[in-house]
Amino acid sequence: MTVHNSVIDSYRATEGYFECRSCGSRTVSEEHLASCPSCDGSVRNIAVARE
Repeated sequence: MTVHNSVIDSYRATEGYFECRSCGSRTVSEEHLASCPSCDGSVRNIAVARE
């Protein structure tokens, strides 16, 4: 059986995964977020670097 990486990991470089430091809400966005859309708190990019 052959499993392709795209099936296992759907991460695309065009998307950023952001997590709010205040409320813990997670958001996927094609643009860098300056603040959380839910509570306006600060966010961090939690996307994992790929090789």
